[in-house]
Amino acid sequence: MIAFNNNEIRITISKIKAFTMTLIALGVLSVLLWALYKVWILPSGFNKTFLLTGITLLTITFGLASLSGINKLIDRKSGLIIDNNGIQINIGPNRGQFINWSEITGLKTYNPVRGPMTLLIFVQNPDEFLSKISGFRRFLLNMNKVSHKTPISLTSNWLDCSFEELTTLIEDKYKNYSR
Repeated sequence: MIAFNNNEIRITISKIKAFTMTLIALGVLSVLLWALYKVWILPSGFNKTFLLTGITLLTITFGLASLSGINKLIDRKSGLIIDNNGIQINIGPNRGQFINWSEITGLKTYNPVRGPMTLLIFVQNPDEFLSKISGFRRFLLNMNKVSHKTPISLTSNWLDCSFEELTTLIEDKYKNYSR
């Protein structure tokens, strides 16, 4: 849902999308746990190290995805807040970041062959944004910087709006600031 309050636009996290993604992750997790059990009980003469390692890594990945989805279902915060000062991102690897309009140098829509459409937000000093983040999130954002020349990107995957609505809202606010 997109809520317009004074000069602020709040886009909530879509509970339907979160439920669907969580259900899929839990389904895959269940299958992986079953496969892990089946590999575990294989006869001892069978070398199962590779299978156990691979299935365990996938189980951890989909377990974390399930926890993330459950967190999104419980979370009441807005996924994105757009106001006269800038954009507050509360989803994805950029969560917790506030981007002032004055720091933004450009916007670009990226449409991969496979995968969601992405709005790339170019900033004056991308390394400053990377310095605020650590761990795996920093790695993800650095890979985004290497491939797209900016660490900041948005999709509407978790948001309760379409990608076109998201792009239009941000581009309109950015144009208003640029004037």
